[in-house]
Amino acid sequence: MKFLLGFLKKAENKIILAISLLLGANTYFFIERKSTNAFPLIFDNVRVHYLLYFLGFLTAGVIFYKYYKIFKIKNFLQYWLLFFIPTELAFIWGLFISHDNTKVQFVFYFLTGFYLVFSAIFFIETRVKLEKSNLSKKTIRDWFKKQGLAALFILLISISTFSYFTLNKIENYAGVDEPLWTFDRIHGFWRNIESHDWWYTAISDKPGITVAIISGIGLWFENPDNYEKLTHFDPQKDIRQMNLAFRLPLAIFCILSLFLFYIFIQELLGKNIALISLSLISTSPILIGISRIINPDAILWIFVCLTFLAYLVFLKKKTRFWLYTAGILMGLSILTKYVANILYVLFFGLIFINYLFLEKKPQIKAYLKESFLNFASFIFISLVVIFFLFPKTWIALSKLFTTTILSQAFAPIAPLFIFLLIALFIDSVFLKNKISAPIMDFLRKQKKYLLLFFIGLFTLFLAVVVFNVLFSMHWINFEEILKSPKSAYKINSIFSIFTTNFYPLIYTSLPIALLGTAAAIFYFFKNYSRQNDSLKLIFLFIFFILLYYTGTTFNSVVSTIRYQVVLFPVFLVISAIGIQYLADWIFPKKYSTILAAILVLAIGIFTLAKNKPFYLGYASNLLPKKYAVDFKDMGDGSYETAQFLNSLPDAKNLFVWTDKTGVCQFFVGKCDSFFDALSFQEAPPVDYFVVSSGRENKIITNTRSHAGIPYDFEKIYQSKNYAFSIFINNRKNNYIKVLKMEKDFEINSVK
Repeated sequence: MKFLLGFLKKAENKIILAISLLLGANTYFFIERKSTNAFPLIFDNVRVHYLLYFLGFLTAGVIFYKYYKIFKIKNFLQYWLLFFIPTELAFIWGLFISHDNTKVQFVFYFLTGFYLVFSAIFFIETRVKLEKSNLSKKTIRDWFKKQGLAALFILLISISTFSYFTLNKIENYAGVDEPLWTFDRIHGFWRNIESHDWWYTAISDKPGITVAIISGIGLWFENPDNYEKLTHFDPQKDIRQMNLAFRLPLAIFCILSLFLFYIFIQELLGKNIALISLSLISTSPILIGISRIINPDAILWIFVCLTFLAYLVFLKKKTRFWLYTAGILMGLSILTKYVANILYVLFFGLIFINYLFLEKKPQIKAYLKESFLNFASFIFISLVVIFFLFPKTWIALSKLFTTTILSQAFAPIAPLFIFLLIALFIDSVFLKNKISAPIMDFLRKQKKYLLLFFIGLFTLFLAVVVFNVLFSMHWINFEEILKSPKSAYKINSIFSIFTTNFYPLIYTSLPIALLGTAAAIFYFFKNYSRQNDSLKLIFLFIFFILLYYTGTTFNSVVSTIRYQVVLFPVFLVISAIGIQYLADWIFPKKYSTILAAILVLAIGIFTLAKNKPFYLGYASNLLPKKYAVDFKDMGDGSYETAQFLNSLPDAKNLFVWTDKTGVCQFFVGKCDSFFDALSFQEAPPVDYFVVSSGRENKIITNTRSHAGIPYDFEKIYQSKNYAFSIFINNRKNNYIKVLKMEKDFEINSVK
């Protein structure tokens, strides 16, 4: 109150306040005239509203220049942001809460949102105290010189390996759900941008905006309208050129991201761990396989993991550059897939976890204040990115919340998360940390027990999975659960679902990566009382994996390979720490990193070549041959199966029924994948069936419940009289089979 009275003593301040309030009122009445329940018009002509805006801004500008003597950009922006507060409040209330404003021009929505996001950035730049980065003093030449020839050689081989296996015949693949992106979502996103139809830029529930932006480069070369969607019985035009056009930008993006992985890991753990980590990441069959398809998961693993690494670097260096890097990557992560919201929970938890690892105990009030400011700044930056790259937020600012704390993926834990934020705010502001301080001090004193508990828990679940497999899945049938990842919770316990999550992580990683993980865990238990970055990051990465599995479990979803692809880089960094530990023990320390990286690359390249081109179907040799992992495949084998069918005599006149729609994209004859009685009645007689292990349960279950279907699909799937077959990774229960129509397959023939 004293400040306000002092402020109003000056005549120019009174004028500025009056103009500010006048423009706020002008905004209110301007919005009212656009409303469905409009207030009686103050001005008959809308141009009067615009004239008042012009005169108000002009007068305020003159007063600011003459009396406030604004010479610094910081002061200039601060005065204008304060001046627009009444106007902004009126717009927020009018546009987003009270009325149906379909008649309001888009620019008013956009400027309202822009004011909010700009205010957030201004807050960060003026209120958050961070160190300045010295990046401007470094040159690319200095960076290369610092790496050394040996490291650059390993870096080159790693990226070249990833590039070759990712790009090799990338067009010869039929990814599940890809037509939704190529024909509808990507094309629709840019078409709506072109027509300024901002509302319908929400193309998916993922939301997949980054996929549309990156893969949309393919629209310069191929038009999806020149190709046909999959329709009943129609032969398809060869779409390999379109596949190449849309997949190549995503694949190149994945390749370039490897440089960032190397830099970020190097900042955290040094060059040696970064080299081994990149060797593991670049030869991971799962990461290569996912990078070859058009899907949010193809780049989600990049954005989520780089965000995590960047934020850890920020906590280590406390520089503005790394805060912005982490925030920008977080925004891109959410724009890729809403599941990335789990990082908000993780980074909130890091406020307290990081406190345990500080060498000197800080003053808790100051520490929490700084940490919350940094965390809030990180959130603001991510929201700014979402706002600028997601056009729907320009006319529906509430979409910022439905992409974050109100998103479907975040909903189960949102109430608890919000409650904790409010409780900590009340404790810090009103109770002077009387609750949080004793709790944090207690946890700090019990640090070693907490670390041992979480690492022990992780190790226990790894052991349970391994022993369960060795004993023929006697206790938990991982395969049956993974076959129905979104409905398995109905008949399985939370413990079974949570444990199953570890099964794909273990058995789709290279054996050398598992050896490295075991070594890292051993290294942790041996040295847990020490204070170093490797031990801290082993704990944080394992904590992230456990948190992620907890989140998916409480969302009633089992983490298949694709659903947990974001964990693989993190898991492989843990492995790299362990491999470096083993290498220092086995090899001469001077050459240990290079030799370890070369060994990893050699094993990885051999494995990739052996499993080419079915990378997503990879299963470790440690897994008995009678088991498989990839029961919800993304289309492995569809192209190869179609090539066999095309080689058949009179292929153009054949009709093929398949449970893998991707086969139809490459088959020159008639092809479809329906399983309802009406479609079978309208369809030509089936010449060949294409069946796969990934769809077996679904098709048999659905055809049993539909009367009038003329074929016995249980017999078809169980038949061993096949004309062609592919067994992914040489595993009998991960198959694709082509069966020629037999009389025995017809239900009527039994009668």
